[in-house]
Amino acid sequence: MRKFGWRPVQIENRASKALFPMAWGFLPLAFCWIMWYTGVSGEFIPWLGAASMFLMLIGGLAGVSSRVGTLNASKIGVALVSICFGVMVWALVTQGTVSVLFGLLYSSASVYLLVKALDFLFKDAGYVFEMDWDVKEKLPVDALSDWDIKTTRFSQTCMAIKRFSGNQFVQLYGAVEDDSVFLRFDLLGCQSREEFKNLNFGIDWPEFKLEDSSQEE
Repeated sequence: MRKFGWRPVQIENRASKALFPMAWGFLPLAFCWIMWYTGVSGEFIPWLGAASMFLMLIGGLAGVSSRVGTLNASKIGVALVSICFGVMVWALVTQGTVSVLFGLLYSSASVYLLVKALDFLFKDAGYVFEMDWDVKEKLPVDALSDWDIKTTRFSQTCMAIKRFSGNQFVQLYGAVEDDSVFLRFDLLGCQSREEFKNLNFGIDWPEFKLEDSSQEE
């Protein structure tokens, strides 16, 4: 890719920012299980359960915010929706609509899904590249084969996406830093260089009219 003008982008690893609120989120959930098992102060369980889900949600959002379009991965989207719904489950517990045990089991399952989703994200190899771009320039759709084109105009949201599976896809989107404008190529769900080389991106790179570079990906 580099010989066509694409430069690698260093992605910030926000694992520590995600794990801090999640670590605090585990505590109230653990207390809920202990209080349910011992039968002590059961009236506080729904409040602690809701607090746990709220902290988990903060951690999850902090983790996925490091990459644009991470919610396009089904594993991540399902996990975050489950955590959000967990707060509602505890509201139903306070009304007696569902049992405390159901709330505990649901919350524990949601946390498991979130942990697996963030593990998937943080193990990603981080293949993100960028090139200088002009906001007036339209995306060369003829150079993209089997892509879902969202817009040909410059946008800091997804402009085009190509899926390889529900949790592996590549997308093109715009980025602005200071006075510089870039077009970014972002591959999510790839964990090795070998896997990267074997993927068919369906891109005619010269059509982007990029600058030459001395190195090739």
